[in-house]
Amino acid sequence: MKKIFLISLISAGLSFFTYGQQKLTKKEATKILTQTWSCVKANDTAGFIKTWAIDDKQWPYHAGKKFTNDDVKINFGDFKKYFAEPLSKGLKFDATECDTLSKDDPHYDFSKYYIRAWFKLADNSRKGFGFYMDYVGDKWLARFSPDYSNEAAKK
Repeated sequence: MKKIFLISLISAGLSFFTYGQQKLTKKEATKILTQTWSCVKANDTAGFIKTWAIDDKQWPYHAGKKFTNDDVKINFGDFKKYFAEPLSKGLKFDATECDTLSKDDPHYDFSKYYIRAWFKLADNSRKGFGFYMDYVGDKWLARFSPDYSNEAAKK
């Protein structure tokens, strides 16, 4: 009887400790990246804005400025310009990634995950975008500006 009580107590303690903690899976990350890319392809600024956390958190490295809907709209325009080639060619993702941030990452204070999608442009090059993700209001939302990358394609 004591063993059953002890096991129940430990289980309840573990359940309490993990309650509210969220884990972003690669499948969920790919879904978020796909939805965001669909907004870009459809020129859906409103849908793009809905994927971002807009709140009172200060935008890192921008002199304490708040990140606003206007910033997302500017990013949307930049996004379309930067990815003009994948858009015009109707490219699909070559790869997606979902990484957990370490506590020493400077973005850790406002985000626990970093997700990224890649487009293969040629045999030796690819272009990608990424977001720092935060769990806000029971859903995953991007924080602040997207990242853009160019690199030689991995073989």
